[in-house]
Amino acid sequence: MNQLANLFKNYQNELQAIDAELGKLPTGYLIKRATTYYHDDKLQRVGITKNLELLKQLCRKRYLLKRKAQIDDALKGKIDARTPNELIADFPKAYQSVPISYFYHPSVEKWLAKVPRKNTLNPENEIYRYNDVKYRSMSERIIAEILDKNGLPFQHDATFNLGHAQVSPDFVTKNPFTGKTFIIEFFGAFNQTGYADKMNDKFDAYEQIGFVEGDNLINLFAYHIRDPQRIQKLIDEMIW
Repeated sequence: MNQLANLFKNYQNELQAIDAELGKLPTGYLIKRATTYYHDDKLQRVGITKNLELLKQLCRKRYLLKRKAQIDDALKGKIDARTPNELIADFPKAYQSVPISYFYHPSVEKWLAKVPRKNTLNPENEIYRYNDVKYRSMSERIIAEILDKNGLPFQHDATFNLGHAQVSPDFVTKNPFTGKTFIIEFFGAFNQTGYADKMNDKFDAYEQIGFVEGDNLINLFAYHIRDPQRIQKLIDEMIW
């Protein structure tokens, strides 16, 4: 019962966020003729191929309207389990010829544009490489690969100011379509003295700034790495 209540609450919160964002977006829709994009608001049709901001707004609007309809159907018991990428794949042709990032929440692009402060702890341990980025363990490399294959933007081992605290999570990622932030931590050094206490201290610190396991904090352990499908399941349940 609690799970259903939480799902309903999440849907309502997402609908509120969608309505608020839609209120800031332009009227009309996107069409394409040959190589030219147009903004059509039923009163006039204006070429906007070079107006990147308006192009992105119209793409974002199209996604939000579809996502809103999907949630409305779910609240009526008609479940459409398609992912955001699958929803977009059914859009008109004009929307198929733009980068997928045009449909992302506007905060994601700004977040990715910022160069994070690097956690400088033990750089000599960064020996595992994936996509020209070095990681401190094979486990972290595996997590990075899974995030990348899911199309999730992420920062690794960077220092962030979250609330009133400064933290350096293993990974910070975002749902690119909602902009919601998630912290991912891997705990695998239980053979070290005091490691469990440090882990619990980290849990407490994250909770104080609003990151709670099961909502926006994903804690991973060795058994997740041995069976990466467990990580995929958490991503599907929590982030998507």
